[in-house]
Amino acid sequence: MQFSACDFVLGEGQSIVIVVPAHLPQDKSCTVSVSDTDIKFRAGFEQLAQVNVSHPEVLKRLKAQTEIGIVEYPEGDPWPDCITAIGHVEVRKGAVQ
Repeated sequence: MQFSACDFVLGEGQSIVIVVPAHLPQDKSCTVSVSDTDIKFRAGFEQLAQVNVSHPEVLKRLKAQTEIGIVEYPEGDPWPDCITAIGHVEVRKGAVQ
């Protein structure tokens, strides 16, 4: 499973949720690795996707989290009414806080 785009839901304060166009592996922990230009999704040691992000507010909110809610929304599936996965956030070296 690879994807090159995702969406974000921004809430009150610094809250943020990621919406991905896929189902993430359920048997491995998910990591969302954030830099100044992109985010990478991993399940265990396997890289699932890399998404370029240019919106400063999104990057700022992502970097402020230690865990993040993820909504898995593959094309053709109905919109889930809840967060379906949790990602552990890591800020990659060289990323400005």
